[in-house]
Amino acid sequence: MDEPVDDLDSLSCPATADTGEHLIVVDGSLLGRDGPAVVGDILHRFPDARVIALVSTFEFTEMAAIYAAGAYAYFLDQIPYQSLVAMMQMVAVGQKVAPPEIIDLLDNLLLLTEMPAQRHATLAYDLGEREWEVLGALERGLPNKTISRDIGISESAVKATVKSLLKKLSVTNRTQAAVLARELAVQGQACLACPRP
Repeated sequence: MDEPVDDLDSLSCPATADTGEHLIVVDGSLLGRDGPAVVGDILHRFPDARVIALVSTFEFTEMAAIYAAGAYAYFLDQIPYQSLVAMMQMVAVGQKVAPPEIIDLLDNLLLLTEMPAQRHATLAYDLGEREWEVLGALERGLPNKTISRDIGISESAVKATVKSLLKKLSVTNRTQAAVLARELAVQGQACLACPRP
């Protein structure tokens, strides 16, 4: 049974005669700023439910936290209909499903880990303050338009800065830059200047 609601408090408890698994698809607008807490609340109220989060932008740390809270899937809301149905079928049989962005991250992580370890330790990145800000935003998975708004520069300036970053970091795309940024932050070699919300 489908039951669309505009707020999570309107979700009703399924009939007691129905013992099947229930899928609850939660739009990003209902997840708000604390998606993991929302998922936890849903699972507290409906322990047998399987939660699917649909979000407008992919953010690695948010995704990890939402999975840790008990969600079965985390996908961009622009997912094609057939893919959404296939993903929901997999969740219905108890499989956790990862978005394709994870495959991109894994591919890029593999490329970065294949680089000699000493290269990261000795490479002088020589990044300016704005480049560190943009790198921090890339690490969070933000698109150029959001980066432009957040740090107060034009979208074309963001594009130019990203291009410069890719060259200085010796990577070929934004995802590789984001993975490298996380690695540098973990190693304590960088303090990313872009503030987190």
